[in-house]
Amino acid sequence: MEFTRIADSLIRFGAEDGDYMVTRGDDLIVDFADKVKAIRFTSGYRIYIRASVGKRVGFYTSSDLSREGVEEVAKTAVEIAKVSPEDPYWVGAPRGLGLTDVEGIYDSRLAELTPDEAIDMVMSAIEGVSSRPGVRPVRGSLRVGVREYTIGNLNGEEVSRRGTSIFIYISGRAEEPGRSAVYTDFQNSRSLNRVKPYELGREVGLKACEFLDAKTISTGSYDLILDGRVAASIFSVMLSQAVSADAVQKGRSPLAGKIGCKLLSEDVTFVDDGTVPGYVGSRPCDDEGIPVRRNVLFDRGVLETYLYDTYTANKENRRSTGNAYRSTGGSTAPLPNNLILNPGDYTLEEMIRDTSKGVYALKTIGGWLSNPVSGFLNATVTHGYLISNGSIVGRVKGAVISGDFYQLMNVKVVGLSKELHESMNSYSPHVKFEKVQLSSK
Repeated sequence: MEFTRIADSLIRFGAEDGDYMVTRGDDLIVDFADKVKAIRFTSGYRIYIRASVGKRVGFYTSSDLSREGVEEVAKTAVEIAKVSPEDPYWVGAPRGLGLTDVEGIYDSRLAELTPDEAIDMVMSAIEGVSSRPGVRPVRGSLRVGVREYTIGNLNGEEVSRRGTSIFIYISGRAEEPGRSAVYTDFQNSRSLNRVKPYELGREVGLKACEFLDAKTISTGSYDLILDGRVAASIFSVMLSQAVSADAVQKGRSPLAGKIGCKLLSEDVTFVDDGTVPGYVGSRPCDDEGIPVRRNVLFDRGVLETYLYDTYTANKENRRSTGNAYRSTGGSTAPLPNNLILNPGDYTLEEMIRDTSKGVYALKTIGGWLSNPVSGFLNATVTHGYLISNGSIVGRVKGAVISGDFYQLMNVKVVGLSKELHESMNSYSPHVKFEKVQLSSK
């Protein structure tokens, strides 16, 4: 489809500058429990427009890409700009659009997956859960997405990118007289061959049975090992907004004014990297068409940079770091592409063996109750292992992790594992902390 008419319409209605993004999304969704419950297929376009008249900026979005629809959305965006207050920080729409060569983000097999093939995958996951006696699947969903993006500006620049994704999760319930346990797990990928539904279901069934005898622990000080996925999820909550220049400039980040300060352990190096082949957040360009790159956020504990889109970069006379994401309203804000904690030198087995009294947290909930503005962390261990004298001696639940996230990451870190684990677009090794106060829920 020819999208230069969007720029032509904006100019005709009086825009002096601006840009646009057009997305097409195709989604195949299968919801299930112990059998398939629903199959849905959705497809559609979305157009995001930013137009400026002087220093007045207007944003508008629409799902109507007909000729009349494009005319209307362009006209509305310009009209909004004309009546908006002047923005003293507005410099102009992004320039220098381009693409970084990023592999493994589009899989033609996944893009062409049929409903029957999706159902076969679902049934395989169900069989995996049910292979464990006494366990039944209680909830699950398979989602396959194909996305195409076209991004352009009024300067005549235009770039395109596309990607595929697959996400499957399943919950299994184990029941015995007088007790039950539920375990949920997921897999997500940019390619079909990395998703193993039967293995996922089998692991869910195994863990559901294993945690039937989980018990609460006494409040006290424990060495704490966070599973890589748990750590990745926590880091996404606590750092994604904190390292965003938008949050920093609005005074909503505890990292404001701390570039060059040592805030984390010397063992801790965080990077944002949208160029890693096959990673969930990898993409050739951001939502402004700026090529993505590798950004070092913390280097051995020292805060090196924030993440910028064009608008926040212009405020500080900097360049975008290639991290713009479009909101539903059409404006942009910078966020990590892939937030990655660099791995260390330990194995999980070594971490456990070197623990005299501790908890290995396999699953947590409640991370959303944390406060990334203040840096206060809160999460409850739903599935964990009790460690005594270097061995796992039981299963635990209900232990609450809370406190200052930055203190935890500065003075409590004693080890990182060699391998990375993912939680959506956040990646982390297993992380071991010493003498963490855990509260019994």
